[in-house]
Amino acid sequence: MELPVAIIILFVTLIVLLLAVYLLATIVELLKINAGLDEVLGKVGEIATKTAPVNGVLDAVNTTLVAGRNLLEGLFYQKAGPDAAGLVESAFPGEGPRFLQRIGRAGTVVPIGEEYPRGAAILNSLLGVAPAPAAPAPAAPAASGGRITLRGRSAPSATVVEEPSIPGRLSAKGSRPWER
Repeated sequence: MELPVAIIILFVTLIVLLLAVYLLATIVELLKINAGLDEVLGKVGEIATKTAPVNGVLDAVNTTLVAGRNLLEGLFYQKAGPDAAGLVESAFPGEGPRFLQRIGRAGTVVPIGEEYPRGAAILNSLLGVAPAPAAPAPAAPAASGGRITLRGRSAPSATVVEEPSIPGRLSAKGSRPWER
């Protein structure tokens, strides 16, 4: 046999041996992974068994939440009328069309923006507050204009707190307009 042929056979044999070692190492690692998965699957089965009673409770909670959502949406529709879907869309982007679908209406949802003057008029009439001026001063915050703001928080208004009727006790009487 000539020297170049012997060198080629030697290299081919070396490559085959290296591939065999690599494949054996891969098989060993896959066996370790398989053993680990068997252990983990046993633990997952225990967790599934222990959490099975929770499913019924979650279904009951979800049913109650859906009923509450439907009640609030009905109130929205009753109080805001055709503006209800826009209110829902403004407060929760993407929910306006779903709201219309749930109440069985069709139409285009137009977000009303961040302020809802009609709602402010209703709220003010319930609280006995005078209606907002036609054009509020630009420096005044949105809350002083008598509007409901759907996003963000307005600055708290000054509250009147009466002296406690019993010494040593705090009283919040008078801090809310409907308790005056």
